[in-house]
Amino acid sequence: MAPMRLFTGIALDDEVRENVLKELKPLRKAGAPLRFTDALNLHLTLKFIGEVAESVAARVGTILEALPPMPPFRLRLRGFGKFPPGDGLNILWAGVEASPELRTLFNGVEDALAPLGIGRDARPFHPHVTLGRGQARSTRGGDEFKRLVSLLREKSDVFLGEWQVAAHRLYSSRLTPNGPFYTVLKEIPLVES
Repeated sequence: MAPMRLFTGIALDDEVRENVLKELKPLRKAGAPLRFTDALNLHLTLKFIGEVAESVAARVGTILEALPPMPPFRLRLRGFGKFPPGDGLNILWAGVEASPELRTLFNGVEDALAPLGIGRDARPFHPHVTLGRGQARSTRGGDEFKRLVSLLREKSDVFLGEWQVAAHRLYSSRLTPNGPFYTVLKEIPLVES
């Protein structure tokens, strides 16, 4: 059996996705060499799991379904930014406002997957929606990059939308020359306890 590349995440609702795409237009026009995320792939990653055997993938889905019940909650997207700070750009993102419910869900996923040997994230949880990725060193310097950074400063606090999170998902990701292709393996509803 071939390994599967997995992650868990939360889908954006259609209205929020459309608003993000509208606000993203000036950043696209800046001309910096980025590979933008396909509109249908926009999501908030909870946990990148990585490559696992198909048998482990099935167990991951079962474990996520057995998480303690959690009621639906609201999330708000606000502002654009980039990783890392300074002159480089690896990731262009939309920020997620602080949410105790999101933190609880993230911690629950981390705790539940640890017994499978899926390590906890070494970096602090910085919830965001990845909008694009820098292409090698070409994102540093140059007028396009400076224009993009200026626009990011202008849009660092723009309100991008709010939606009700009613589920989280287990995704598989297949990398292709045209970008990743995501498949929802399991949707785990949030329900009142």
